[in-house]
Amino acid sequence: METTVMREEPDVWTLNGRSTKFSSAKVYRTLIGHQATEPVFRWIWKNFCQPKQKVFIWLLLKDKLSTRNILRSKNMHLDSTNYEWCNTGSEETSEHLFFHCPFAQACWGMFNLETIQDGTVLENFSAFKIQLDSQFFMETIILIRWVIWTAKNELIFRNNQMNLSDCRTSFFKEGKLIGLRVKDNLSFLFDQWIESLELI
Repeated sequence: METTVMREEPDVWTLNGRSTKFSSAKVYRTLIGHQATEPVFRWIWKNFCQPKQKVFIWLLLKDKLSTRNILRSKNMHLDSTNYEWCNTGSEETSEHLFFHCPFAQACWGMFNLETIQDGTVLENFSAFKIQLDSQFFMETIILIRWVIWTAKNELIFRNNQMNLSDCRTSFFKEGKLIGLRVKDNLSFLFDQWIESLELI
């Protein structure tokens, strides 16, 4: 016995009975649901920092940086989980490393930025954005954190303790490298931004 399929009209696929055009992307969105994301996650990828710095800041926001509290949670043997830079006896967490530590506060203070002492990473991001009031606010935030992280690694792996002057030099060195990545129509504004920070 032979079955004949009559195709008078093409198949029409819809999603949940809607008349909109079917696509696999819409199916995935329906399956995983919609989750509101913080604006800072969009800011990360839209600035001119180097890819390694963007990934670094993404890891920070996801609390995945290899700080001592994270290493301890992965059962790594550590002599101490205290942050070596300051003598406050505080555990090395992202919040302490980048906001609460006196050295970190001094780094932010180089550019007249104040941290929110009891604030989260996201709250401090928003506060810095308001304080900077510049289209290059994200570059500033990422570079200062990059410098703090670099200083911490210099101390731990090379036993070299950077001072504020070293950190400032490192900031502008990285800033000039980023300047090579800036779009032509924004390069003049970027140079002005760097010069304005050098005057602080």
